[in-house]
Amino acid sequence: MEKPFVLVADDNEATCTLIKALLQSDFAVDIATDGHEALERLSGKDYAAVLLDLLMPGLDGYGVLAYVQSHRPELLQRVLVVTAALSARQMERLQGYEICGVIAKPFEVDMFLAAVRQCAGTEGPTFPRGALLSGGMILFLAEMLRRV
Repeated sequence: MEKPFVLVADDNEATCTLIKALLQSDFAVDIATDGHEALERLSGKDYAAVLLDLLMPGLDGYGVLAYVQSHRPELLQRVLVVTAALSARQMERLQGYEICGVIAKPFEVDMFLAAVRQCAGTEGPTFPRGALLSGGMILFLAEMLRRV
């Protein structure tokens, strides 16, 4: 059985490496390092979920959301914003889109995995990883994985 595809759009290499490592047992993961690359990938494949950072060079996450809202509105329900930029103003801007949800970086692993599965409409085994990989440990592990 083929794994569902997830697109991760984030310009931080360490974050992409960590998210791919967390998801690869349940999903096939594609990476886009900016908004323009995300749009290219979205035009060529159907994704079960899209994990989107807001602050990226070139076309940012809001630009990707605007494109999806105009061209593929059914996909908005499968977008999970994963970002460290969560000001009140940014949360207010996100309310204009009917996205699946928002996860703040650094995230609790179990909550993150549950949110991705919910957005993708899949169910899978739940492993108790969050207690070991919470808070600052996520950022440390991400940096270590990036160096490997």
